[in-house]
Amino acid sequence: PRIRKRLSRSDALALVAAAEAVAQAGLDVSVGGAYVGQSVCGTLVSEALYIEANRRAKSGDLSRLDLGGAFVHEGANTLDRLAEVFKLQGPTLSFMTACSSAANAIGLAADAIRSGRCDLMLAGGADSLSRIAFNGFCSLKVVSPDGPRPFDRDRQGMMVGEGAGVLLLESVQHAKQRGATILGYVSGYGHSCDAHHLTAPHPEGRGAVAAMGEALSMAGLKPGEIGYINAHGTATQDNDRTEARAIADVFSGCEVPVSSTKRYMGHTLAAAGGLEAAVSLWALQQKQLPANLGLRNALDDARLNLVRETTAAHELRHVLSNSFGFGGNNAALVFSGADV
Repeated sequence: PRIRKRLSRSDALALVAAAEAVAQAGLDVSVGGAYVGQSVCGTLVSEALYIEANRRAKSGDLSRLDLGGAFVHEGANTLDRLAEVFKLQGPTLSFMTACSSAANAIGLAADAIRSGRCDLMLAGGADSLSRIAFNGFCSLKVVSPDGPRPFDRDRQGMMVGEGAGVLLLESVQHAKQRGATILGYVSGYGHSCDAHHLTAPHPEGRGAVAAMGEALSMAGLKPGEIGYINAHGTATQDNDRTEARAIADVFSGCEVPVSSTKRYMGHTLAAAGGLEAAVSLWALQQKQLPANLGLRNALDDARLNLVRETTAAHELRHVLSNSFGFGGNNAALVFSGADV
């Protein structure tokens, strides 16, 4: 359908991803809702408006400045666009928990279905490249000049990406009644806050441990039953060190294969949990573990079973996916295969 209002880049990314999910499912989603993780810079006025305002201020002419742009790109706009296009009549919520936004959206959308409030939910996240965000990461000295190398001893930082990952979640009963092709299950979800620092994770990974533990508990699984961990793995010094420690604590003695897929698509910030949910479901369907690209020399004290090349995993049944964000916002999801 034609949208008369202007779209931000994040809006467009989210709409394309959601349209693919709806087309694959082949059903009318209007009775459902949407939980969407928004742009990390979603609370900021659009970059273009700043640039135009600065240009006009220098010339002394602010009379024609389009302040409406501030509202066109406000925080919940992507969610509003999805509701408008797909005629969503169910619950809609926008999440801004930094880089765990999409994972929280998926986990809480699954909770909404389990509670019986709805049968269908679109859930995921979208984020687009922004000079504001990019410059912020550069000021923190966490952007790598040659791409990310997660869990590598000589890692230099992240690579900022953009994209959208949206899942169509459905109650088991609803899916079976219509004969749907089930791709997998959201079987567990956990979230926590470090309550430690605005940009740095807790050095002992306490919040990450809590989120993973809660997700395993909801799924009714022991650590050894997880066949693969899709790590947050941004390739920054602090994140990789603390996430490795947290995984080693939760999965002590289990030798669970671990990889980060950030080098494939960059760190897509608020969208990361949605895209990595898709990677997790791909792994379950294809019975393959994606490689931890860029790895040369593993972190000395990582104690992780890192996947160095794409590997067959014929017995893969359960995958855990981590998403951690600024402010100590941690989320973990457990996905189970359709054959479980």
